[in-house]
Amino acid sequence: MALLPPQVNTDADHLSALRAESVPFRIQEFVNQNGLKLLNETIVKSIKQESVLKKMPPRYTDSIKAEFVSGEFWIWVDFEGKKGEPLGEYFEEGTKRHKIEPRRKKALAWVQGGIQRFSKGHYVSGIKARHVFRDGLEKGYPEFKKRLKEELEKYMQETMLFGR
Repeated sequence: MALLPPQVNTDADHLSALRAESVPFRIQEFVNQNGLKLLNETIVKSIKQESVLKKMPPRYTDSIKAEFVSGEFWIWVDFEGKKGEPLGEYFEEGTKRHKIEPRRKKALAWVQGGIQRFSKGHYVSGIKARHVFRDGLEKGYPEFKKRLKEELEKYMQETMLFGR
């Protein structure tokens, strides 16, 4: 009894291979076209809401940005002091008690309770950590993940070469 080679349907096999090979391309295409929009509508929105909830200055909230660069999502706050101090980092992580001293003049000067105050240097309590990004990411990520999955599945169905 001779064994016959199995029947090969080259057209169907070729089309199946094309469909399988297109999956990574279509996923990347979807992320390139829709990822930043989804990120802004979920995680960035959640971070901004957290910022408002924690009574951050409006300039801080407005400085929260997101980009999609070289296949990676980036979210940051472009919030610096007048001399380039990384205030966004200070507000996120906090600062320890530290001494401040005048740099150019003989004394620091400020008005407190209607009284002009001066100091040649003194300790300040530091900035309390607000964890705006950490908490916003924690709250916004589940929605991002859910929407990404749903919208990617829909996109994959719509862009399939042939029906199942």
